[in-house]
Amino acid sequence: MRHKLWLSVCAGAVLMLGSVPGSSRAAADNCIKVLGYESSGEKESMDPSGMYSGDDAYHIFAAYNRLLDLDNNFQAVPELAESYEVSADGKTWTFHLRKGVKFHDGSDFDSADVVYSFKRLLDPQLATGAKQVLTFLDPDGIKAVDPLTVTFTTKDPVVELPVLITNKFTGIVADGAKAEDLRLHENGTGPFVQEEFTPGGPVRLFKKNAHYWKAGLPKADCLRVTVAQEPVAAVSAIKSGEVDLVLNVDPSVISTLKNDPNVQLLQTPASNSMTVSMWTDTPPFDDLRVRQAMKLVVDRQAMVDTVLLGYGEVGADNPVPTGSPASFTKQAPAADIAKAKELLAAAGHADGLKIDMFTAEGVPGMVRMAQVYAEMAKAAGIEINVNVTPAESFWDDVWLKKPLLTSAWSMRPAGEGLAYPYRSISDVNETHWKRADYDDLLTKANTTVDAAERTKLYQTAGKLLADEGGVIVPMFVHQVLALRKGCSGYTPHAQNFNLNFEDISCTK
Repeated sequence: MRHKLWLSVCAGAVLMLGSVPGSSRAAADNCIKVLGYESSGEKESMDPSGMYSGDDAYHIFAAYNRLLDLDNNFQAVPELAESYEVSADGKTWTFHLRKGVKFHDGSDFDSADVVYSFKRLLDPQLATGAKQVLTFLDPDGIKAVDPLTVTFTTKDPVVELPVLITNKFTGIVADGAKAEDLRLHENGTGPFVQEEFTPGGPVRLFKKNAHYWKAGLPKADCLRVTVAQEPVAAVSAIKSGEVDLVLNVDPSVISTLKNDPNVQLLQTPASNSMTVSMWTDTPPFDDLRVRQAMKLVVDRQAMVDTVLLGYGEVGADNPVPTGSPASFTKQAPAADIAKAKELLAAAGHADGLKIDMFTAEGVPGMVRMAQVYAEMAKAAGIEINVNVTPAESFWDDVWLKKPLLTSAWSMRPAGEGLAYPYRSISDVNETHWKRADYDDLLTKANTTVDAAERTKLYQTAGKLLADEGGVIVPMFVHQVLALRKGCSGYTPHAQNFNLNFEDISCTK
């Protein structure tokens, strides 16, 4: 396996600072050193519309702001928009923009930039995942009233519009910015300015935005981002002081940090969902009975205890946690091996199934989940050959290309979480599940004013996905992060891509 960051794990996991050009090496030594865990490889982009994986969030959220941010309860809070209100008919949202904000190139931020940013995301010529989560927007309804006022007018009321437009793609870019330029060179309004960035490169450097609109922020002079996809390497790096913040500690190595006085562990609420995904248009998974049997073999609490060592909670085969008001159930399904065997026999597999599953440590715990799932499936006569592929190439070479694989999705508001990978139009529909009735439920939910009725629609959609879809969601991760002693000011978010490095500072 190619190690992007480490010369030798056994030799103390020494960071490849030699790969940083000499002119920047001294500056890099004084930066806040952030260690990520996911890699987009050469698909890395500085364009917020092109976020391929969580890896892109490491730099995009350092360089850009959105109109609004989301707190851990998924409530919208001001960012580039100071306030907003909705018309009596629920169709027009008015956003009042922050005054005195500048882009990194020195140009002034105003309403034209907001209009351009959102119309750009809706452009069918732009390759972005934003379109499937912004289906409710009408590009002709996005207008600049004056330099500091923008309105979004939709054909039907969209009660959760502020939350729904606050997704990972909606960083505000300058009016007229082109995709071919933004991929390599950002121009945002965020706390850090790009200094060194090469897609797939081992190190990303960012310097403090001296003209940032938040007084006194960011606290750090610069930011250095690197990636390690081996748990031992990440532990070695934080213990040795080579990094200040590890964004995701693999559960298998948490115990080695738990009692270390030089490391503080932070934990999120229910964060990314861990999934097993099947192509519903490909045998044997095109038979609903097979999909249901595949779900019934899972002992979900045992999965949480074994794979996550308790740092998580059980799931019910849809992206909404059971503790959410929008969940169709408050209790995850129990394993039922006898029923699974019965369903397999009815589907013509009385002698069992032999299938391949593909996985990688693209997200900590994915390989162990695949292995534990395969052991659980044996009891029902399902023999799974687990193919462990290189983590650095999994999202390019395996994901969306194999009919049975593991995956993970960051936590999102119910409407977005149910829509993003599972709508028929989604370009990341990793289960190939396409149901017009499911799509219609989500469309109707977006335009339902009554909160209780909207929740019922989400619940109905979640149940349909769980009962008939091709995804198994056995658990949600409580992500654990590690912060070096002497560092403070970092607050982890339930959305693992929602990163805010403004307040972090470290003493040497």
